[in-house]
Amino acid sequence: MKAKKRAWGATRAKLRRICEISRWSALFCKLLFFKYVCQRKTDNAMTPVKLKVYISHTPDDKKTVKELYDFLRPMHDEVDIWYNDPPPPPRPLSLPWEWISLLLPIFQPRDFRGEYAKVNQRRKERAHIYLFMTSYKSLNDPQIQNDLRLAAGRRVDGDWLSPHIFPVILAPSLWKEKSPLSNYDILGPKKKTLVEVKPIEEGFYEIAKQLSKVIKEAQRGLDEAKFAQSRLAAPDGAALPAGQQAQPYLGDEDDSLEYRLPSQLNPPEWLGWMIWFFLFISLMRGLRGDLPRATVGRQDAERPVPTLETEYPREQPMRPVLEDKPLPPPD
Repeated sequence: MKAKKRAWGATRAKLRRICEISRWSALFCKLLFFKYVCQRKTDNAMTPVKLKVYISHTPDDKKTVKELYDFLRPMHDEVDIWYNDPPPPPRPLSLPWEWISLLLPIFQPRDFRGEYAKVNQRRKERAHIYLFMTSYKSLNDPQIQNDLRLAAGRRVDGDWLSPHIFPVILAPSLWKEKSPLSNYDILGPKKKTLVEVKPIEEGFYEIAKQLSKVIKEAQRGLDEAKFAQSRLAAPDGAALPAGQQAQPYLGDEDDSLEYRLPSQLNPPEWLGWMIWFFLFISLMRGLRGDLPRATVGRQDAERPVPTLETEYPREQPMRPVLEDKPLPPPD
């Protein structure tokens, strides 16, 4: 009985030590996780904010915007430059694949323009700098007016982190008299429009030089805002009410702003005709009900069929095996 008590006491002591070790291990794991979370937050706060530039334009001015985008390509390491460039509509299927898609909708081509429109809208809502390509066509474009209202609605007077709005004068127009863009400073050539600058690369160079200065000024403020995550006063010390502060994008959802066009399945037409041909052959054989039958060749027909012969009668029976040999009679 005493031996059992001593054994039970030793077991309880071991269990107590194991529980203490487990408790300290759990506490150590919690400390490591807390340190990891703090390190991640510190790293994210210290990572510079990559500025977003959105170029608003009409469909007719897309060629000039594409040239400006290519000219500003060396700045893509510092900023993300966006403009409305939706994917093309899906290509129509060939006749056999159109029939197949009626049975299997997986082969119907997808239209990705709706998904791109959602990404494009998120880009507009998170841009730090807006460039409006201004011409007589843009004054009558409702999409340009919607973009301008969105950008102006994000601005807060007196807040130095509000989005920047710049008109880029593409062609002569009555934008000073008819557009709200007249309240903002011009980016690019001041005395000439882009179509009047020859070559046009000189106008692009002027835009890139002025845009680089704006980016440097905005970058400093956004990095400080990301590190502090709160702003109580503007640089001049004038306090802003909490409900009237601008809410700039600080780089928390960069993955949702990227768009990569998925690959589209375009099967060849001849493959569709082959599928329909095999389906037709299979259907016809199924309707006939023919089953494969064994055929007898000519040589097999002429060969005689072997028959079993009867056993030759024996006068003496076969010798029995050792197991069947009778025992000798007793003496």
